[in-house]
Amino acid sequence: MRLTATVNAYGSRAFRWCEEQSLPKKLVLALGFAALIALAAQIRVPVPWSPVPVTGQTFAVLLAGVLLGRNWGGLTVGLYGAAGAAGLPVFTGMAAGLAVLAGPTGGYLAGFVVAAAFVGYAVRAFPRLRSLIGLTALMLAANFLIIHGLGLLWLGHLTGAALPELLWMGTIPFIVGDVTKALAAAAVASALLPRDS
Repeated sequence: MRLTATVNAYGSRAFRWCEEQSLPKKLVLALGFAALIALAAQIRVPVPWSPVPVTGQTFAVLLAGVLLGRNWGGLTVGLYGAAGAAGLPVFTGMAAGLAVLAGPTGGYLAGFVVAAAFVGYAVRAFPRLRSLIGLTALMLAANFLIIHGLGLLWLGHLTGAALPELLWMGTIPFIVGDVTKALAAAAVASALLPRDS
């Protein structure tokens, strides 16, 4: 019981510390999280029948939203995308360039921005979501409704595939990995968020 209280106290301090930083320090945090997303992008498992690989990005994206909030969380993921578009090798497989954003994973990358902003807003606006169960539901919703929703829309636009084929290319192979990443992000977020408003 005492250990749980100690973890919660330090987590709350970390959350509030991120909230209270000056503009330059928040920018440094945003750049740091963008670098973390870039590192997580290199954790890559190809799926033979899909142009979309399994990556570690979702975990980092969701945590950026939790710690940095709606505006800074979204901005962080936007900075990551802008860095890749500008030619820095931050995308999966050390890829870079506008072609990546226009390619099969472009919708997922756009979904990352929206998901980070959504999670950042929700954990601040609705303190009841800060329980492990609430955070798990929030992370799963952000992952499957926002990231996969936008990802499948763009993938369908590019391929012209019907919904069953799209689901096999862009969602079904990723369910176990994405649920695992969402659970991990929820567990970490639960330790970092204060329970009060």
